[in-house]
Amino acid sequence: MQRLTPWFAENILGYSYDHSIFINGSGDTSYAWVCLLILFILALVGAALWSILDRKRANYNFLFYWLTTAIRYYVAFMLINYGLIKLFYMQMQPPRLTQLLQPLGEYSPMGLAWTYIGYSQGYNILIGSIEILSGLLLFRKTMVFGALITVATSINIMAVNYFYDVPVKMLSTALLLLSIFLLLPYVKALYAIFISGKPVQLLPIQQPPFNKSWKRKSLFIAKLALLILFMVQQVMGICSTKKMMAEYLKKSSLYGIYRIEEAGTPRKTIPENWRLIVFEIDNNKVLIRTSDYNPQKESVVIDAVGKKITLNNYQFDYQINQDGNILLTKAFDDHTEQIKLIKQDVQAFELMQRKFHWVQEYPYNR
Repeated sequence: MQRLTPWFAENILGYSYDHSIFINGSGDTSYAWVCLLILFILALVGAALWSILDRKRANYNFLFYWLTTAIRYYVAFMLINYGLIKLFYMQMQPPRLTQLLQPLGEYSPMGLAWTYIGYSQGYNILIGSIEILSGLLLFRKTMVFGALITVATSINIMAVNYFYDVPVKMLSTALLLLSIFLLLPYVKALYAIFISGKPVQLLPIQQPPFNKSWKRKSLFIAKLALLILFMVQQVMGICSTKKMMAEYLKKSSLYGIYRIEEAGTPRKTIPENWRLIVFEIDNNKVLIRTSDYNPQKESVVIDAVGKKITLNNYQFDYQINQDGNILLTKAFDDHTEQIKLIKQDVQAFELMQRKFHWVQEYPYNR
């Protein structure tokens, strides 16, 4: 596909894109959309040929059973995976220090959605648990109940992806359409239950008969092995992701938000318009907020053992006071500059202070 797709895009569609971009954090890349079109065309051609060549077949009950089985497992495994990473608070993270200082107007729609959902661990656990309920699709007798849950869950995921410009629109749409497909044989029965109020029996899709005992046992063992393999893969994936996140999100040794004390006299090392500096992740970068609150990223090197920091191409000696403030010192031939970084209380932010309240005499909407 990585060879066919660029050729098809250029020569058939006349569409140019960066051929080095495949599927990454975005599932809606040009490559992915062109791939989808190719697969759709192949599906139409295949369906037409099959319908012509196999037109005498009386029914497709056997193939329909295995098709629905494949779809059930695919949707269930995808949503369980999504649910578990929410349950363990790994997909949407709580607001970072840089985000606490970020004006609303600087957020992208996706960043706003991620921060909104990531703020509450309880909300993550709730929606993660609902997504995990898609596991009901793994059993024929609970498939309808599971599909109703996955339809509602997929609509919610799809709405966030569409209306907050999250680049997973293709996958979330597929999950919804596949969930609806599973319910199509039960449309009349569901109408009778929810609209007409009539009693009806929801019969599971008939499993092909396996007359021999070894076939039934083999099917059970294969299903059990698949579920165990999936669970093992999920556990390993969660452990691997947690380890990767711990490494990537390793806190800076000077972790915190600091206000740069204004100098009484002109200084050479730090620009006069720097007002706030944020040390967050140990990635040799800091966020600076200037006097007009514009954000800018600056390189930094911290030697926690030698108590030295290189910032704005100057190397300072630093010391951390008991109150958390940092004193930067830079000696020149003719003078010494000292810059005080005053640590800000992160818990003083309104977003961090406000917790759950059973009783509210008035709405607290700020």
